[in-house]
Amino acid sequence: MSSATAIGFDFGATTIKTGVVRDGVILEKGNVIETRQDGNTDALVSEIIKEIKALKARYPEVEAVGFGVPGIIDPIEGMVIHLTNVRGWVRIPLRSIIQSATGLVTNLENDAKAMAYAEWKHGAGAQIPNVVCVTLGTAVGGALILNGKLYRGTNYVAGEIGQMSIDYQGVDFVYGNKGALEAYVGHYKIADRAKEIFEAAGKRISDEEGDPRNLSKLADEGDGLAEQVWRDIGLKIGVGLTNVIWLVNPGRIVLGGGVSQAGERLFQYIRDTIRNRCEKTFWEKLEIVPAALGNDAGIIGAATLALESEFLPH
Repeated sequence: MSSATAIGFDFGATTIKTGVVRDGVILEKGNVIETRQDGNTDALVSEIIKEIKALKARYPEVEAVGFGVPGIIDPIEGMVIHLTNVRGWVRIPLRSIIQSATGLVTNLENDAKAMAYAEWKHGAGAQIPNVVCVTLGTAVGGALILNGKLYRGTNYVAGEIGQMSIDYQGVDFVYGNKGALEAYVGHYKIADRAKEIFEAAGKRISDEEGDPRNLSKLADEGDGLAEQVWRDIGLKIGVGLTNVIWLVNPGRIVLGGGVSQAGERLFQYIRDTIRNRCEKTFWEKLEIVPAALGNDAGIIGAATLALESEFLPH
């Protein structure tokens, strides 16, 4: 199984990235496909099938194809229930469509779980038995590896760490859970918080200046207000992770996504928060580390699960 080869698709809101993967390494990346927003799922699926056939022609050893999609899926049926931020993707039987068109075993996975599995199997998770993976980007996604297995829950949707509340009377959010972590530390929410902190000090900054990448540069240059923003964001993320730590007692937490590029500054504020809010037994062996696979994790995870998922036909 370890030398088997598969195609992975990382399905984003604006683009779909793909590649041929073997042993956690991308042998070749395919063409980037623009995600259609006109609701024409047939046209987009046709482009995907075309790309699969082109990659299969160059790599005849390919055995399977996997998809990591940002939304709610039924992994047993291979059904996209609802795809976040892409019109028209409601109850699409993607597995059967792809298998019929290509003859390849096909697997569907939530994108956060695909990225987490890649990091656990081939990246920063290092196959430690109990790992929490979190993606800090526009949204906040999460997934759990418990006792060496991807934990899914009753309806296969477990791990939505971004929707956990850090303030039960806090900000209203998408699913009605006031104070959801994502409402405070999603990419654009950080920019909003930066504006608040700077304005309270009598300074105004633009959206661009409040972007996390620019805030990191300002903090590196010694800007105290930018540092205050990161302290605040680290506190909030740390509170969210503390809840997870009390519940599942992981050995490692892997943080990926664009916001995590703030680096050790952010990580240290997160660690400090956890140590202040957890009993020592829970954090003394806990490692909090950056993701290792970067933007390739989605492709690698989708392809790996296309060979290893428990929902594959036997």
